[in-house]
Amino acid sequence: MPDDEHDVTAVEDGHSPTVGDQVAWAIVDAAPDGIVVADEGGTILVANQKAAELFGCGRTELMGRSIDDLLPDRFRQVHRAHRTRYRVEPRKRAMGIGQTLFGRREDGTEFPVEVSLSPMSGDGTLRIIAVVRDVSDRLELEADRRRIAETLDATRDAVLILDAETLRFVYVNQGAVDQVGYTADELLTMTMLHITPEFDEARLRDLLDPLDRGEVSSVMFTTTHRRRDGSDVPVEIILQAADLADGRPRSYVKIVRDISARLEREARLRDAEEGLRVMEDRDRIARDLHDVVIQRLFAVGLAVQGVQVRNPEAETSQRLADVVDELDETIREIRSVIFSLQRGGTGPGPGLRAEIARVIADETEVLGFEPRVHFEGVIDTAPAEVREELLPTLREVLSNVGRHARASSALVTVTAGDRMTLRVEDDGIGIPDQPAAGNGTRNMHERADRLGGRCAISMNPDGGTTIEWSVPMSLEG
Repeated sequence: MPDDEHDVTAVEDGHSPTVGDQVAWAIVDAAPDGIVVADEGGTILVANQKAAELFGCGRTELMGRSIDDLLPDRFRQVHRAHRTRYRVEPRKRAMGIGQTLFGRREDGTEFPVEVSLSPMSGDGTLRIIAVVRDVSDRLELEADRRRIAETLDATRDAVLILDAETLRFVYVNQGAVDQVGYTADELLTMTMLHITPEFDEARLRDLLDPLDRGEVSSVMFTTTHRRRDGSDVPVEIILQAADLADGRPRSYVKIVRDISARLEREARLRDAEEGLRVMEDRDRIARDLHDVVIQRLFAVGLAVQGVQVRNPEAETSQRLADVVDELDETIREIRSVIFSLQRGGTGPGPGLRAEIARVIADETEVLGFEPRVHFEGVIDTAPAEVREELLPTLREVLSNVGRHARASSALVTVTAGDRMTLRVEDDGIGIPDQPAAGNGTRNMHERADRLGGRCAISMNPDGGTTIEWSVPMSLEG
């Protein structure tokens, strides 16, 4: 037998090993862990082949060296103290309980180890058997598991694993704890049925049956989780089979998402869509009333007035006049209905478009005709300060047209962009050579000045007047 394969007896007394010694040492040499025998002073007497592989040298190179040579430099001094204490009270035990120990290879690299110590007495001398295990793979696996657990804990979704037989939870992440309000320890004593009030065991088994038979890889459904405080949370659950044995799962992975916010958004979206449909219906009805019904009533009124003028009988003429008055009252009521439709019927108040329509409807009687209106841009986004100055300006302009312009038509254009611009054009007599010094014009200029805007009054080439009032939409600074 080569020198580096001698057993303990051969090394110590120089005798040739017996067959029994060879068998015993073959067993030691076949061990999956490194085995080193040292005396009480720490000198290595024997090392098996695995120990040589672990520390990166030949077995004969380990013989006679100090056990301290197998440790990183930073641990050697402390280890000498440990050896002194162990010599006084030798017993079987694990070395460095609760600590991570490291071995040092011949090339200076380090690796994590577990070490078990056993005393061996003979001829009044103490020898120490150290069993050394490289735990690099295990620590790496544990680190991977920690990273996976930390990743699972970082997700907002609940992740739970339940035993296929008992349905008891065997793992829960932080998301599950946050979602249902129970501690992890409490959840690990519970089953899925404890937190899903809509399920009993029969219904849950029916749900899991396709997973058991391998017909599907996962099932998804919505239900509720009942929290520790008794409140219910709407959830979406995915159940997947895991840890298959003989084609059947030994556990299920349950991934749970709180869908409260999603359901709330969907409800708001449905309400908005319904509101939009109502608004579209109101706009359509308002347009039809304005463009069709009112125009027809105007036409009927004009026709009746024509008959009235040509009819000499006083009684008939009066009745026709009454009909015209009734038609005018009907038109006013329809305009009120149109305004109500444009307001939307409910809500905190009318938008700016609706308020503009109301001012125009109010001034139509003074004007003697209904102005045309044109909107450009998103009018209703105007700040409150702009709204408060624009509406009285519009009322003032239309009132002046009705009292002084002798116009038969007018066009009101409101444009929203970087600026809010109100433009009113009429076909009246224009600006007199010596206009009266009233408060109306001064008020319009002052309202524009207050918002950093401007107001201009000009004659139209074909007659009539244009008033343009413009202010910035952004009033910051």
